[in-house]
Amino acid sequence: MAEAGIERLLLKPKRPHEISFLELFFDLAIIFALIQLSQRLLGDFDGTNSAQTLVLVAAIWWLWVAAVRTADWFNPGAPFVQGVITMVMFGGLVAAAAVPRAFGEHGLVFAGAYVTSHVGRHLAIFRALRGHPLQARSLRAIVWFSAAGVLWIIGAFLPATPRLVLWSVAIVVDYAGVPIGWPVPGLGRVSNVHMPVRGSHLAERHRQVFIVGLGELILASGLTLSQDGTDLVRTVAFLLAFAIAVLMLWGYLLPHGLDLEGVLDRRPPPVAILCSYAHGLMIAGIVVTAMADDLLIGKPLGETEPGWVVAMIAGPVLYLAGRAFFVAVVFQHRIWRAPVGMAILAALLPVLLDMPLLAVAGVVTAVLLGIVLSGNIGESSTRRLGSLSERLLRKREHPEVISFYELFFDLALIFALVRLSQRLLNDLSLINVAQTLVLLAAIWWIWVATAWSTDWFNSDEPYLQRLVLGIMFAGLLMAAAVPGAYDDNGLLFAGAYVAIHLGRGLLIVPALRGSPLQMRSARVLIWFAVSAVPWLVGAFLPAGPRMLLWAVAIALDGVIAFLGWPLPKLGSVPHSQLRVVGAHIAERYRQIYIVALGVPIIVTGLTYSDSGFDYARTSAFVITSVSTLLLLWVYVLPFGRNLGTLVDNNAPRAAVVTAYTHGILVAAVVAIAVGDAMLIEQPLDGNRMAPSLVLIGGIALHIVGRSMLTVEFGVRRPWRSVAALLVLIGIAPGLLLAPPLVMAVVVNLVLLFVVLVYRSIKPRGSPAPT
Repeated sequence: MAEAGIERLLLKPKRPHEISFLELFFDLAIIFALIQLSQRLLGDFDGTNSAQTLVLVAAIWWLWVAAVRTADWFNPGAPFVQGVITMVMFGGLVAAAAVPRAFGEHGLVFAGAYVTSHVGRHLAIFRALRGHPLQARSLRAIVWFSAAGVLWIIGAFLPATPRLVLWSVAIVVDYAGVPIGWPVPGLGRVSNVHMPVRGSHLAERHRQVFIVGLGELILASGLTLSQDGTDLVRTVAFLLAFAIAVLMLWGYLLPHGLDLEGVLDRRPPPVAILCSYAHGLMIAGIVVTAMADDLLIGKPLGETEPGWVVAMIAGPVLYLAGRAFFVAVVFQHRIWRAPVGMAILAALLPVLLDMPLLAVAGVVTAVLLGIVLSGNIGESSTRRLGSLSERLLRKREHPEVISFYELFFDLALIFALVRLSQRLLNDLSLINVAQTLVLLAAIWWIWVATAWSTDWFNSDEPYLQRLVLGIMFAGLLMAAAVPGAYDDNGLLFAGAYVAIHLGRGLLIVPALRGSPLQMRSARVLIWFAVSAVPWLVGAFLPAGPRMLLWAVAIALDGVIAFLGWPLPKLGSVPHSQLRVVGAHIAERYRQIYIVALGVPIIVTGLTYSDSGFDYARTSAFVITSVSTLLLLWVYVLPFGRNLGTLVDNNAPRAAVVTAYTHGILVAAVVAIAVGDAMLIEQPLDGNRMAPSLVLIGGIALHIVGRSMLTVEFGVRRPWRSVAALLVLIGIAPGLLLAPPLVMAVVVNLVLLFVVLVYRSIKPRGSPAPT
């Protein structure tokens, strides 16, 4: 690679470093990995399996750290760097799929994916940096990861116990190499000058992955609630599991004012690795807590095994230990809250061993709440300047920055979309497809209305944050009710939907007392009260009329929003009161689309892990993974487009229309996830057209939604993406007769064509690609 090419590959020292789409997309793979790890732990919580799972957690976590440091050292916008990160991500997905039997017949798959990711990453970087001083850094890393890789590969051929020993030594070698600079005889160690980090990037990445990890808690507990039943006791257990996740988030954000970016920039580079160690320990705590939450919701009362109670305590203790290490070692602050909480939980353990899990969870919640409240003492007054109305309407300094609570809220959508895709997997009849579309529209409209609320109002205001968390919990109940929404859970689904919209209005309208915007929120509240009638009435009717009434209700909600919530004699809301912050709402739409792509990752990963690792299914898994990546590229292209500017220039209706188009894209992603899962189950069964039909339909729907978004941007020659749709429709009859695996390859070629189309075009008046 020429010297100029190398310089473009490396980030300039003071260049601003934004989080790329691919990095957030990589985090979604972590959710699948954490699900696999917690489920493995759930199968057997004895000492041996716990030790094995801990080694697997450490390995998966180190793959994430590898990708993050690659994106920190190099320009994440460079195709080469994106390719390296994609390689590591795919290795992580394969390793995560092998987790259930990593100490059995899939040991070589896990070890091979792990070693190939690390050694392959540094081999690619070594070749790309030919002649550059930093090339020696990758050479040392290759030596260390190769030495540890020998232990990984040899261990894969040994029985479980010696495999555990060798893999434990190997992971210690991998973890120890970075902070000491990968010393090699004759070469020495890497100088700190050649191990620079960018504090803002690493800090944001660690915060993001911790919140994404908490999303696994939500997903795991929600799936258990949905499968075991939504009776009162289990719902209370789910509430406690949700509260524990929220308190972990609040505890993570304490004490306020800690400047991780500044610490990482000021202190030596090895401190960044200590930060990763601390977060790895917290992630391990999340894995154990997720397993315990599964037991809590499944068996909240009755006899309790000692191991279950230990798990319920061990998860939060690991989290608190990681948090204490984080504050003490990285920030060099004196700590007392986390150690006191750990000591209280340890002291109460003998007493809790004979209690039902519901009571144990209540005690854990109380201890975490005490830690959070003690951290908030003396800080609330500084954040409560001005009236509630003034605080809610306070302008944001950086509107494009998404708050932690918004990302946390978005993760609930993954649970809802996974349940919708599973509903379709179980029944692909036309009536079930229609019913599922109505449910999807309702869940999507909850997200849209909440995104607008955090856009209209100050998302840093605690009042709004608590409101978002309440909406999130009710939305999770809606998602849990999806399988029986047209049966016994109809009232739960409709009641939660109505409660979210009415509750939001009943809390926001009084809070805006004295503001001219109070009437705007009142209009919204009135119309949601109108649509609540068919929602609630439909919940008491049989499935057919229920679907019709609910379809009318969700259509009413969408149309009225487009018209500006008009009222007799008052007309619609003035445009001046409907304006949104383009930079913020655009970032919200982008983020939720990428979060939605986590659904095919999770659904296909679980299907691949359960169905076996033969060549045909492995090929199908590779193809579906490539398809998901292509969907990401189709969305983020063309270069130079600015959704925020579009919304600002055409508000408020542009924001509403964009909500519709993104809803189509999300529906397409759900259909594609279903088709991908069916493809992996039966990759060569030419007698089954269902996988091909669903997958082709999902891709076609995605092209339609993306083309609509392209027209909104006013790109030149938008018909070129439509040409791909016509080609897909034209070859569909032949694809339906071909084996699903062949069909998937052809569909990926069509997607690749769409990617190339969007790479070659740009919005009118946009700058040239950079």
